[in-house]
Amino acid sequence: MKRQGTLGSAGWSALDYWTQQIAALLVFIVVGNIIGPAAVGVMTMGLLAMTLMMTLLLDGFSDALIQRETIDAEHFDTTFWILLGLGTLAGFALAASAWPLAALFAAPSLRHVMPLLAICLPFVAITATYHGLLQRELQFRTLAIRTLISQVFGFATAVVLSRRGFGADSLVAYYLVARILEAVLVMPVSGIWPGLQVSRTAAASIVAFGRHRVGNQLLGFVVMQVDRFSAGLFLSAASVGFYSLAERISSAMINGFSGVVGRVAFPVFSARQTDTKAFLETLRDFLSGVAIIALPVFVGLAVTSREIVGTLLNARWAPSAPLLAIVALSGIAHSSNYLLTAAINARGRPDIPVRYSVVIMAARLACSLPAAWLGGLVAIAWANLVVTSLSAPLVVAFVRVQIPGVGRIVATAALPAVGAVLVMAIATLLVGMLLAGQPFAILLVAKIAAGMIVYPAALYLLAPKDLIRRAASLVRRR
Repeated sequence: MKRQGTLGSAGWSALDYWTQQIAALLVFIVVGNIIGPAAVGVMTMGLLAMTLMMTLLLDGFSDALIQRETIDAEHFDTTFWILLGLGTLAGFALAASAWPLAALFAAPSLRHVMPLLAICLPFVAITATYHGLLQRELQFRTLAIRTLISQVFGFATAVVLSRRGFGADSLVAYYLVARILEAVLVMPVSGIWPGLQVSRTAAASIVAFGRHRVGNQLLGFVVMQVDRFSAGLFLSAASVGFYSLAERISSAMINGFSGVVGRVAFPVFSARQTDTKAFLETLRDFLSGVAIIALPVFVGLAVTSREIVGTLLNARWAPSAPLLAIVALSGIAHSSNYLLTAAINARGRPDIPVRYSVVIMAARLACSLPAAWLGGLVAIAWANLVVTSLSAPLVVAFVRVQIPGVGRIVATAALPAVGAVLVMAIATLLVGMLLAGQPFAILLVAKIAAGMIVYPAALYLLAPKDLIRRAASLVRRR
């Protein structure tokens, strides 16, 4: 297969990720306006369990296909059958956990929701293997087209069912249709079919690399989902719905941006893992480019949170706005963490992300659970932001031995954008004050327009040469 350039790969990868994130977000917004926060909260609790099982399948063992210098049919077949076996077992485990979790969260409807969600997992396993193979070859166009088709059908199904009174089951249908179609479409378009060339040698190699990635994924699950779990454990289903909506909007931007970059960066870094100079130059360029985009995106999301919620959702969802303003800022730290994790994995050290993820997980648990019990939703959001912000220097500390000078690289990468984003934030807040009392939609458009004008101008004035050089470097990168 012919590899695409980094910029082209990033574009198609962005389309792939954004299609998934936007479709999921739109489903929850459109359907959420119909079925209400409590029903969305129940679905969120069910998704917690499904997402936990999915961590065994996504970006773990399949990443071994990306990281290896060479692969053959034996490695592909072995990976496929390992993942399909895990996906089938995970499906049975998810279905079996329905009644216990329904009792834990005091949500009886989970008893029939979770067995239905369990059907998704074998199809997720099939998709994961092909995803790793196509990602290795930077074939993000193929992945993006598949995702677009499956998400459109899933979205349409959910909207139709919600309007016919199916409640949370309409969201279940969205996931079923999307996951099944993704698997059905990716196999024929890849042109590769699984065989029976399974070997212990290939399995040992895949498991040796993938076990660290799976371990890191499991820890990452706790880090990313502990807030929803805490809300479900101590607060009402409606509270889970409010927090879930805020996090879902924020996560759509985090996954749609940082996730895309990390996904493209991993194979690019892997190709340079033995050339330290080229590796560090590539890391520096990625970090600089990411900072220039990530800072205005997440700060902008925070300063327009009230207008976003007021424009997209009905009045029942108003409590989500202040939560969104807080959790959106955590995306800044995630943007550098995603890149550094991709970089250290590309160096063949997936054990290091496991180590720092353990520390981050412990901190999130220590802060989120008491915050939910004692302070409620806003306290959970602040605990999220504090721990996530502190995770950035922690990750740097863990990877500095394997990536020389990483602390200086990270510190200097964001400097050109910091001043510009402060100017942008002030400008958008002033626009909000000047137009106070206007409808949410007008305020949102005005604030976005102000940010889009002020930020590039301020960035150009503060660091025009650096901006142009970084952009040109990423365009040329292969």
